[in-house]
Amino acid sequence: MKQINNRKGQAMVEFVLILPVFLLLLLGMVDLSRVISANFVIENATRSAARVGVVSISDTDIVTAIEDGTDSLDETTITYIITPSEGTRGSGDELSVEINYTVDILTPIISNVLGNSIPISGKTTMRVE
Repeated sequence: MKQINNRKGQAMVEFVLILPVFLLLLLGMVDLSRVISANFVIENATRSAARVGVVSISDTDIVTAIEDGTDSLDETTITYIITPSEGTRGSGDELSVEINYTVDILTPIISNVLGNSIPISGKTTMRVE
């Protein structure tokens, strides 16, 4: 009686069993890194836009700073709030710049659990010079 040692079949079955878990972890890390990256971009954009706003007073300069700071993100899902508006700011007042953004989740299983998108917002308040 001859004994058959077929290890290749066993390795393939183990690979097929582990592959979905590995892909889920890999795609989850990609989605998480996209969310973290967008959070950093939003925070830096609010900081730089607020700094421009307290020095120049013009809302168009603030909007330009927001657009320059968030050029790596999808522009269609970015909203911003500048308070107070351009005509009502004076020296010593507080200027607040808030940016809201949503990151779409690409991994199907994770999007079923967390939703299709994750909202991110950043807010910076500085005193007008």
